[in-house]
Amino acid sequence: MKKEGSFKKIKNKVLIIGGLGFIGSNMIDELLNNEQYEILVFEFSGVTIRNPKIIGKVKIYYGDFTNKNDLEKVFSENLDIFLVIHSLSTTDPAKSNDNMEYDIKSNLISSINLLELMKKYLIPKIYFFSSGGTVYGRNLPKKVKEENEKNPICSYGIIKLTIEKYITLFHQLYGLEYIIFRLSNPYGMYHNSDRQGLINVILKKILKKEIVEIWGDGEIVRDYIYIQDLVKIVSSFIESDIKNEIFNLGSGDGYSINQIIDIITNIVGPFELKYSMKRNFDIKNIVLNNEKIKTYYHYKLTPIHEGIMETYKWLKKMETR
Repeated sequence: MKKEGSFKKIKNKVLIIGGLGFIGSNMIDELLNNEQYEILVFEFSGVTIRNPKIIGKVKIYYGDFTNKNDLEKVFSENLDIFLVIHSLSTTDPAKSNDNMEYDIKSNLISSINLLELMKKYLIPKIYFFSSGGTVYGRNLPKKVKEENEKNPICSYGIIKLTIEKYITLFHQLYGLEYIIFRLSNPYGMYHNSDRQGLINVILKKILKKEIVEIWGDGEIVRDYIYIQDLVKIVSSFIESDIKNEIFNLGSGDGYSINQIIDIITNIVGPFELKYSMKRNFDIKNIVLNNEKIKTYYHYKLTPIHEGIMETYKWLKKMETR
């Protein structure tokens, strides 16, 4: 395992697990606006830096999340970490049922190891990015509240929910402080997946002049949030006294895939589209009720048309590099 970067010794260290991923890269961008934070990143070896602005400004540890020794090196060298942000996942909802054992070992067991290390090194607080789209399951109300029944239908959702349970267990047993954010569907810059993240995937296929394939009839409804809004909201909690809470974090507005296609068409013009057989793990309608988080932080979100436009501009810019 190797590390990059060097820093002044300050006592406001934030460790981001999966910090070179989509959410992590944007989280760093936001935290760099506050000079008091020293940002550490733990990421799998071989993951590329998507956000060039972070080079020389964060300390990066490369290793294997499933190897507890690799992870422990970060904590043993940084005894003054005050917050861990856990944004790493090795699977996605579409593929998690194909290899459940891998999902358990690489995500659940590794996350429990992370909690054990936080206990050992007296790290006081964790923020965990859970999944508002998969932990609740089917037969939901129009807008899902945090306390609604949870019956995940894919391994990804089961693992996310189980990690939540272990975090709350560590709170009860050892006093670990936490905030769990159940995210809707973020989109925006630094996204790199070709499978997960409808808006970014469609825009990338359009730029590559590939056929956009939609599973089902396009009437599946989801809640989408612009990534820069998401990380701004999360960062606002760091200096607050809010702790030991679970929040839905989304727009609170639902859009069908066909509505998203219409918005994108209005921005980029017509493109080739193909509808295929629906998938059995797709839930028809999930929109997050965000009333709880708004009682703590009232936020104004980027309109979806504007967010998609900015995402498209960024992707076009990346294509020309």
